[in-house]
Amino acid sequence: MLMNNPARGYLMYQSRTKFNATSGLPIFVAAFKIPGMPLREYLLSLTAIILLFCLLHGCALSPKEQLQPLQKFQDSLRDGGLGPKMVAIPGGSFIMGASPDEPVQFEPEKLRHKVTIKKPFAIGQYEITFEEFDRFVAATGYRKPSDKGWGTMHWGRVNMPLFDVTWRDARRYVEWLSKQTGKHYRLPTEAEWEYAARAGTTTAFHTGDCIHTDQANFHGRHEFGDCPLPPLYRGQPTPVGSFEPNAWGLYDMHGNIFEWTLDCWHDSYEGAPSDGSAWMDEGDNFNCERRVLRGGSWSGRPADLRSSFRSHNDADFKSIFIGFRVVRELK
Repeated sequence: MLMNNPARGYLMYQSRTKFNATSGLPIFVAAFKIPGMPLREYLLSLTAIILLFCLLHGCALSPKEQLQPLQKFQDSLRDGGLGPKMVAIPGGSFIMGASPDEPVQFEPEKLRHKVTIKKPFAIGQYEITFEEFDRFVAATGYRKPSDKGWGTMHWGRVNMPLFDVTWRDARRYVEWLSKQTGKHYRLPTEAEWEYAARAGTTTAFHTGDCIHTDQANFHGRHEFGDCPLPPLYRGQPTPVGSFEPNAWGLYDMHGNIFEWTLDCWHDSYEGAPSDGSAWMDEGDNFNCERRVLRGGSWSGRPADLRSSFRSHNDADFKSIFIGFRVVRELK
């Protein structure tokens, strides 16, 4: 853009995006010149323009990233475009498992224990969508999941949470995403998932002791303790981000689509890691052919949506109820 003004000189501003061949991350290059402008004023003005652009549009990260807690970002893909929207989650401690105050709880979640996650990590702001997975399919020729729901109805792919994927499909996607970004993406551990879902809360849901169908997508015709009964059942997934996020800016942590996690299934928390790491084949009560599912689904009862609720299924199983979100390790 070029503006000529006899009274104030002229202002020239150019902005373009390049890609670093090593990291695949965009570098924003700007030229901003006003004749006679002092260097300090020029640098301050340029910084303000870049910060405003990033605030409005988001900026991909440079290799020397410095993320603030709860900062949102996207990594650039080597083939062009951006990866999933992520939120930087600070480390911290929480009590994992169901509280005795919850009106419904199950044996696998009853052995409450303290977990301390020392390192920050980033987790998907939304569940992975069909569109995001389709990019992986187009690049690799991998099996394309169907968006077919009940009967012959197709629920759509635009902004819709991905389903019809196995745990192994999810692993293939994060491996591809890691190669595309040069960053380490993976599925969340079960502890990371619950920590992020709670977002500092200790109640059954991040919404409190109760949850309503105007706060999440689930089967509202089931009772949960003394909570009001919201007699609404949508009967299918809703577009990601249709409801208010939790305190850490994460959407659909309750309901919509069950989410695969990295961990093997264990029948109880006896011997569970206290550092938030993935619980694999240790102990006597594990089954790595079955992987942990979290979050509940659009067809689930309120009890299935609780932050502490644990479920599982075969790693090769897929259905219209199961998808996933991703984690990216931070340096």
